[in-house]
Amino acid sequence: MQIVEKTILTPISKGRIVRLKLFAPQIAQKAKPGQFIVLMVTEEGERIPLTIADVDKQENTITLIFQEVGLTTTLLGRLDK
Repeated sequence: MQIVEKTILTPISKGRIVRLKLFAPQIAQKAKPGQFIVLMVTEEGERIPLTIADVDKQENTITLIFQEVGLTTTLLGRLDK
């Protein structure tokens, strides 16, 4: 997966809400909004489930929206393109 677009929805430093648009062709072709994906930010990190907020089959992208609460979601929110 590759980050296509990143938007900070709430700019407060603690508990930011982030929207990530990811290029994920295999997932985008089969997924529907409301389904979950399980991802790992680092190879040895924990696996976290995140809800798919939107799917664009034309662009092969999925959109995730999450709040930075723990270590893993904070690391995910700090990733750039």
